[in-house]
This record gives sequence, structure tokens and C-alpha cells, in this order.
Amino acid sequence: MAGTGRTRSVLRWPAGFVALVVVCAAAGSAPTRAFPGDDAALYAQCRRTAQAAADKYRGAGQVTVAVRCERPDGTVVDPKLWSPAAPTRPVPVPVMTVGHAGCVTGPGRPVVRTALTSVSAKATAGEAVIYQYQRLDGSGTTGSSGSPVLEFGPGDLAPGGSYRWRARVDDLAELAGGRTLFADPDEELRWSSWCEFTVSADAVDYRGLGDVSLAALTELGLRPDRDYTVRLSSRQQRLLRAGTNIGRTSDRMTLTGPRWTDLLVQLTESASIADDAAAEAGEDDPSVPDGTAARRLVDAISVELGGPHHPHLG
Repeated sequence: MAGTGRTRSVLRWPAGFVALVVVCAAAGSAPTRAFPGDDAALYAQCRRTAQAAADKYRGAGQVTVAVRCERPDGTVVDPKLWSPAAPTRPVPVPVMTVGHAGCVTGPGRPVVRTALTSVSAKATAGEAVIYQYQRLDGSGTTGSSGSPVLEFGPGDLAPGGSYRWRARVDDLAELAGGRTLFADPDEELRWSSWCEFTVSADAVDYRGLGDVSLAALTELGLRPDRDYTVRLSSRQQRLLRAGTNIGRTSDRMTLTGPRWTDLLVQLTESASIADDAAAEAGEDDPSVPDGTAARRLVDAISVELGGPHHPHLG
């Protein structure tokens, strides 16, 4: 986050232990030093030091305090010495992988025929599920939290690609309150096992959809990875140029599904604007045209694309 830094304070004691306190807070924050005499005191002081830092920066935005007490060789001293002990949350159970129950890995991983699919894991009440997914080769990890189901949107998955996902939980009250938490040294153990799936190679490729509405594309019955040709009269070309950002036109136009969808949405919006202008002019200026011509063009192009006679696109 802007204007923040990472302060790392290493506390050393003659007893041969090292307490590492990592505080993500405002740049320039000063470390706190202490000198406990045994394991239990070391852990207690670790927690007091971290809590003091958390209290100091509690109003400074998102602050994370991570406490890790370890020996010089890098091994972690028994976390059970912490006072109080770090909370242990249950590992969520994978429930559904792209329509297939449970969790599968290896050659038997499920194959789904659409890139718009979902996965889900089960957690106890009051727990927020946090998901991770990535390509099977381990690249491009993406996270999502706060929803019981991880739904993949346009562009998240590629036809022919194989992926894996997993889940863990956080406390909903803690997330909502933005409270600073002590990091659990065994956080990695709170993740579920990885579950795998593959998107069929002949699935619709939604990566080229861009900012176009998926609902509008679906209503017109178009695919984002195909081109469509429409024939236009001279008058229809003029209306299309007047109501959209198309620029040049011709009597035979071949465009992608998302581009035709975008143009018809623009025409629909232009028709609404024209209706408002005509209504405002009223009887004072009956020559102001409404949006009838633009809506008729939307209907005509939609039909030629194989879509409905009167698409809503609103």
C-alpha cells in the first residue's frame, strides 16, 4: 500500500534464541527490544512486543503483525509455548469441483465443457472461505475470499487448460472488523489439499470478451471467439454511424461477437437518449426524432445475427 514499508526487528538474547517480529506499518516505525530468560518468557515477550506494535498502528489502516520465534538454525520453537496459544481453525473440505463431487487429482481429474464453472468447499458457521487457484504448472496464482463458492468469470480459465484449486478459512467477524491478527506459523497447514480439473479444448473462449456484458452477448446468442457478417443498407449504415462509435461502415460488415454486442448496446442507449429528447421537446418541436429508427436497426441486426427479434440489452 502507498506510503507504507516493512519493518523487520530481530531480537537476540544470550540464551541462544531469536524472536523475529515483522510489522507491516508506517515506514520509519521503531522496533521494540526485550530480553527474556527462558522459552516461555521469550514467547510471552514476543506476543507483548507484537501487540504493542499492533496497538500503536491500529488506526493507521491495514496493519499485519507476524510473530515467529525461532532458533538460530531456523527451526521454530514449539508454538504451544505461546500464551495464549494461536487459534487453530479447521481445514475446509472440498465439496464440488466443476460439477463433480469431491476432490480429484491426476489423470482422472474431471473435464468441464465450459470455462464459466465453479468450485466450492465446506466450512463451519462463522468462517469465511478463501480460495486459491492456478494453472496446473503452478503459475499465475489467484485468490478470492468471502464467498461460499468460487465462480470463474469470463477470461479466468482457458479452453484446454488444466487447473488446481484449494481453500482455507478465516473468521468472518475478524475480517469485517479489520482487526490485526497474530500470524499462525502453521498457516500453510490450514489449506485444504489441491483439487484438479481441466477445461475442454472445445469450450467457448471468453478471454476476448473484454468489457462487453456477458448477459448481452448471451441474449444475442453470440460467441466471443467468432466473427459474424451482417449486410446493411445505406440508411442503416448512417443510423449505425450516428448511434455508435463505429466510424467507417460498409454494406457487408464482419465483426466479432463482442463488437456486434457492443454496437447494439450503444444503439439501444442512443434510442433511449433520443426518446428523452423527443419527450422533452414535446409539442413545442414535433420534428425532434425519437429512438424508433435506432431500435428498429437493433432488431434488424439482432435477427441477422441469429438473435431475438426485440433484444432488451438494458
